[in-house]
Amino acid sequence: MNYYLTKLANGLKVLTVPMTGRQSCGVAVWIRTGARYESTREAGISHFLEHMLFKGTVTRNAQQIKQAVEGVGGSMNAFTSEEMTCYFAKLLKPHMGVAMEVLADMVLNSTFPQAEVDKERSVILEEIKMYKDLPSHEAHEKISALLWPKHSLGRPIAGTKESVNELKRADLVDYLECNYGPTNMLVSVAGNVRHEDVLKLVRKNFIFKRRVKPTSFSQAHFEKKGQRVWIKNKKIEQTHLIFGFQGFARVHPDRYKLSLLHVMLGANMSSRLFEEVREKRGLAYEIKSGLVSYFDTGAFVVSAGVEAKKAPDCMRVVLNELRQIANQPPAAEELKRAKDFFMSQICMGVEDTLDHLLWTGDRVISGRSVPDLEKIRRNIQSVTPDQVSAVAKHLFQKSKMYFSAVGPISTALRNQMKKALSWES
Repeated sequence: MNYYLTKLANGLKVLTVPMTGRQSCGVAVWIRTGARYESTREAGISHFLEHMLFKGTVTRNAQQIKQAVEGVGGSMNAFTSEEMTCYFAKLLKPHMGVAMEVLADMVLNSTFPQAEVDKERSVILEEIKMYKDLPSHEAHEKISALLWPKHSLGRPIAGTKESVNELKRADLVDYLECNYGPTNMLVSVAGNVRHEDVLKLVRKNFIFKRRVKPTSFSQAHFEKKGQRVWIKNKKIEQTHLIFGFQGFARVHPDRYKLSLLHVMLGANMSSRLFEEVREKRGLAYEIKSGLVSYFDTGAFVVSAGVEAKKAPDCMRVVLNELRQIANQPPAAEELKRAKDFFMSQICMGVEDTLDHLLWTGDRVISGRSVPDLEKIRRNIQSVTPDQVSAVAKHLFQKSKMYFSAVGPISTALRNQMKKALSWES
């Protein structure tokens, strides 16, 4: 695939993802800032700011922002992560200019009406409460806090009730003016479009009056000492448990081996954990693995939702599967299936303009090169069973393990669960 990336004189990057035969078009504006760039006092400000950019500009109120895109049949949204913020729209190609103009207006001309700030603060506080009522989300947040204690990566993206209540309108304005500048931004478009046309629209709409310094963050490190296990008793129906292991950064040389390890362990219904935990033993409805990757660190996680009394058995089965793949390389046929699944998921994903846009934009805003499917395929195909096992042996050690759980956990059950964690790598 041919991608076109241009860096303008002011530092703004423009990425075009040509996709012939598509009627739809995806447009996105990326900013290299997120939860990990925030101080403790600012916790949640990136997410708050993302909400506020939909609340009005010099020429549009909140309703007019949405109507401009939805009125021509499109949709728009945004997200904030630990390392980036993204505003995006998907609509038919003839309306690409509408999306470009509206997104530029939001980023450059938002007004932050005080009434809207106060109203949205209440909305975000309700969002935080919602997450607290989702036990699986609470357990995931706690794993991050255990992995990266006293670091911004260990804090919730939405912030806390206390930090959000303290954020003022002036804080939001200052944060935008310090971070939302061309050197920290990427505009990307995917669809049946020409790079020259995209550049013309960007130059027309993204006229910056402010210059900002490139964003920076504090490096994350795994602590040798500190809390490793968190178990919370809560009156709910299920126990939600998560294992977290110290993992790899985004561009670690073993990232493809790690991805295939993830596929084999818990990425689909053919995976080892799904087969052993759910199909053979009926211990859980949901059981899966996942990868967390940042600029400088990462984690491998396994999560499950189980009946409380079954938690210790589930934990033992999970740890046994992790030990097994660390000690015994997978069969060639199993590895081949994992490789086929991995590449098929990428190839099917890039058929959609918005999915393709988000995949490529994530790579470029995080400082990596545009994707090269053939290079990815070669890297995947070169992975051997012994290499997968070596990565598993490196990751799945007791000294690198963290655990969180929330559910109706009695003292006796808590002791059983802690005993299940006492394994030897």
